[in-house]
Amino acid sequence: MCGETGFNRTDPDLPRAEDRTAPKQTPIRPCAFTVDVERVVRDLDGHPAWDRHTPRKTIQPELNPHTEMSDIWVRFNAWENFHGDLRAMCAPHKSVWYPVADEVPALRLLVNDVLAHLGPVELGMVLITRLPPGGKINPHVDGGWHAAYYNDKYAVQLQGNAEQSFNFQNHWISPNPGEVFWFDNSQLHWVFNDSSEDRMTMIICTRKIG
Repeated sequence: MCGETGFNRTDPDLPRAEDRTAPKQTPIRPCAFTVDVERVVRDLDGHPAWDRHTPRKTIQPELNPHTEMSDIWVRFNAWENFHGDLRAMCAPHKSVWYPVADEVPALRLLVNDVLAHLGPVELGMVLITRLPPGGKINPHVDGGWHAAYYNDKYAVQLQGNAEQSFNFQNHWISPNPGEVFWFDNSQLHWVFNDSSEDRMTMIICTRKIG
């Protein structure tokens, strides 16, 4: 969430559609389970929570890799703790549920469905991102306390297809709706949506207990 980018270069081409799934090794690992995302996608269509909280897009846009996307903050450091400094929001804290979690009950049900497959974990941020057709998230790494402490990140694909990709150097994945993958956001990564539909992903940040 607290991304940094200093790269001014042409992004690599999208992988071939037939190479849809990345090798099962870091920095991306497809999970062995899938989840039902239909209700969440339906309930979020046109919901006012999109871009209700905009620091990821509006702070230093010339350096921000996320300016082309929209998002929904589902769970994170309490909003009242934000005073204009996004990095400070990523300092040590206990994450709380944001109002959208009550407005769209299917969100918590989906998060709990994923957590049931992971074993004992501490839950941190939950974020939903939406990238429009032709959009991209530029190469960046995610730093700060939150990214390091909640060091297991899982992405639940809400909308996706083979013409969209989550990319690392020499690794990528183009998941379908309901597929889940683990990824290491401390390594350089970027996203393409070279398709005709939105790309929508729920990101769940966890830390193993024990």
